[in-house]
Amino acid sequence: MKTYINTLVVALIMMGAADAVAQETEENVRMEYILCQLKDGFTFDDVIADAKEYGEKVAADGSQYNQYLMRPLIVGERLEGVTHILVGEWPNGEEMYKEYGNYVNRHMDEGDEENPDICRVTFATMDHIVVNAARENEPMDTRFPVQLADCNLKDGVTIEHAVAVQKEIAEATIAEGMDGYGVHFQMPYLGWEDSEYDFMSVAWWQSFQHRGNMAQNYYKIANEHGQKMNAVASCENPRAYFAELIFRTWE
Repeated sequence: MKTYINTLVVALIMMGAADAVAQETEENVRMEYILCQLKDGFTFDDVIADAKEYGEKVAADGSQYNQYLMRPLIVGERLEGVTHILVGEWPNGEEMYKEYGNYVNRHMDEGDEENPDICRVTFATMDHIVVNAARENEPMDTRFPVQLADCNLKDGVTIEHAVAVQKEIAEATIAEGMDGYGVHFQMPYLGWEDSEYDFMSVAWWQSFQHRGNMAQNYYKIANEHGQKMNAVASCENPRAYFAELIFRTWE
């Protein structure tokens, strides 16, 4: 089932600013990140089965909510003890609170079965698609690479300018055959402990082959474009995961 902690942090850090940005973009997708630790005696197959059971209820309710399992590859000590992250996705705020309402009023108290994981931190973002260079008619790997970083805009730089620079860099990467990827900027929405970061940069690749291709060939544009993003934003805490879809109720 969908697991939330009793001590869920719900401070509305930067909510007003995030709403303003979201209204100015084409995207209103909301995301949630539920940080979890696998219990002894359970496997990730148990986590997926538990989530899929909840997915059937989401579909029966008519809610629009997708969920992914994200596991760490290289994350350092920052998330020590976190074995996996459940990532939820709604098309907009209305669907987010519709699904929340169904969960707390219909499903939260169902069943006495033991959950396979302990989830102690939840936070939400507003998502904006900056780059979508996916190859048409090419499926995603079942498990695909994702990279996150926490970013601050440089003084005097707007998020719109950062988006424009990222798009310009993407044009150069695509011209050199480094497509099959996407970049999203996600603004803090709910559950953030402070307002230290302006946005979270999220990059994904359709396959590890595409990720490796970019790692091998990025030098071709590095001299001209490598410092452009650094000039508009400073990013830290880069971390790499692999993700897989658990269930989907909307496209």
